[in-house]
Amino acid sequence: MKKIIITLIILGIAVTSSATIINIPADYPTIQQGIDASADGDTVLVQPGMYYENINFNGHNIVLGSLFLTTGDTSYISTTIIDGNSSGTVLTFENGEDSTAVTVGFTIQNGLGYSQIDGAGGGITCKNNSFPTITHNMITGNVAIGSQWADGIGGGVYCSNSNAIIKNNIINGNLASRGMWAFGFGGGIACTDNSNAIICHNSIHGNVADDYGGAIYCGNSAPAIINNTISLNNAQNGGGIVTFYTSYPIITNTIFWGDSASVDGNEIFGDDASWPTINYCDIQDILWPGEGNISIDPLFKYPVNGDFHLMYTFCGDSLDSPCIDAGSPHYADSLLDCSRGLGTTISDMGAYGGGDSAIVGIFDSLSSLPDRYLLLQNFPNPFNNETRISFILVQDAKDIELNIYDIMGRLVRSSYWSYLPAGEHNIIWDSKNNCSKPLTSGIYFCSLSISGEVAAKKLMTLLK
Repeated sequence: MKKIIITLIILGIAVTSSATIINIPADYPTIQQGIDASADGDTVLVQPGMYYENINFNGHNIVLGSLFLTTGDTSYISTTIIDGNSSGTVLTFENGEDSTAVTVGFTIQNGLGYSQIDGAGGGITCKNNSFPTITHNMITGNVAIGSQWADGIGGGVYCSNSNAIIKNNIINGNLASRGMWAFGFGGGIACTDNSNAIICHNSIHGNVADDYGGAIYCGNSAPAIINNTISLNNAQNGGGIVTFYTSYPIITNTIFWGDSASVDGNEIFGDDASWPTINYCDIQDILWPGEGNISIDPLFKYPVNGDFHLMYTFCGDSLDSPCIDAGSPHYADSLLDCSRGLGTTISDMGAYGGGDSAIVGIFDSLSSLPDRYLLLQNFPNPFNNETRISFILVQDAKDIELNIYDIMGRLVRSSYWSYLPAGEHNIIWDSKNNCSKPLTSGIYFCSLSISGEVAAKKLMTLLK
């Protein structure tokens, strides 16, 4: 074991100088033994190889990572494999872990979620008020299987009463299988029982549910589903590919295309008690009501080979995807890179859009994303006098304060709400209407505080 003498900054995951790196298998032969020996803030660093384990974080708020964590080399994701050996869920969070409990840079495969109560979470299970961060992993070939009376829920990832952060993963080839007198829900991801997960920048494809929600199933939950590509999933015997029951999801910048179902086969299906907020999405079967939605072939590069990048003539393709520069204007995206976002004015839709460094499995444009709320980039930026500032609350919140400061740290505007419901909220800042004195050209900062906790800061530029 080693004391960390520098700060690890790859992926935006900071590790303090007083923490310990536990190396697997040099220090302990198994990942579970390394986790059990760790203390909050430590890092369990796993060398490439195949590990046949069913792991429980046991309440440890640590970083579990492959060498991708320290190098950024994506080859370590495919060569560092945690295999559940069809004997149980691969990774379990069930003891109140928070967002500093991080799993990054693994292939998570061959898990089996089964119980007489519910067959939940083949690959990863998050429950009992746990809030882990699951990022830059390949989650594949896992099964949640129902028993005689119990549902099979969440083949890839299952969240129950858990606000997990699920971002920059590839989730494919997972199955939610029914029991004899029960159902199969959520082949890729399932969120139930007030699970307000943040699901962003994931490629979710080729997953199957025996009944409802081939890609995602939500019951009594309000997840934020941002910049995902959802394609080629299947709900075999009914329901939609993304299914909601008594749920209030916020869906932005996401592509739903090429999925299939036998009954009620729309890409998105919800009951009358669900109220999804859907904006700036490409949805195959219907022009969904909402701001900026389209229903046009997204023109993926090679979807049958799992390549869901968008076609672009600049990158040697024959056509330009209609999802380029078609996403929410609230997200900055000015980088022209053929393996990343292609939009040069506003964000692209899909897993590879929505940020200058958004790329599944490599960089994380939302690395500071909190688990309950998100402050978006102001638009336009730069601006002359007026700009819109937006933020998303994943759940209802109290004591919300939004402040704007100048470069010297002086407060120039403050807004306060004693209560706001979950959803997207906007304010217009007109710099001309500053009561104290006219504002000069330069850099300004915006901070969002919820119940005294600062969520994020975003750069703003004022031009005169």
